[in-house]
Amino acid sequence: MIVAFARENQLATIVGEKTAGRLLSATSVKVGNGFRLAMPTGAYYTWNGLVLEGTPMEPDELVEFSWRERRDRVDGQLEHIVKSIRGHHAVRVS
Repeated sequence: MIVAFARENQLATIVGEKTAGRLLSATSVKVGNGFRLAMPTGAYYTWNGLVLEGTPMEPDELVEFSWRERRDRVDGQLEHIVKSIRGHHAVRVS
């Protein structure tokens, strides 16, 4: 929802990977033997009418997530955007 809002309102550059495109409201009920049944009860739309369920959002800048880096406490996506912001800021100051 945040990515769709930011994109529709041109508020941010989207960096990372494509979103899952899965977003529905659901109600869960017990059906016995320890099982639950989840029933979709609502869908999400943007102000411009885009249905978010089944609509993955592509990033403006693809930066893939790496579990190996994260195990080493490195967030490559965050590092990418920080470098990008610093570079953009440096250009504006010059």
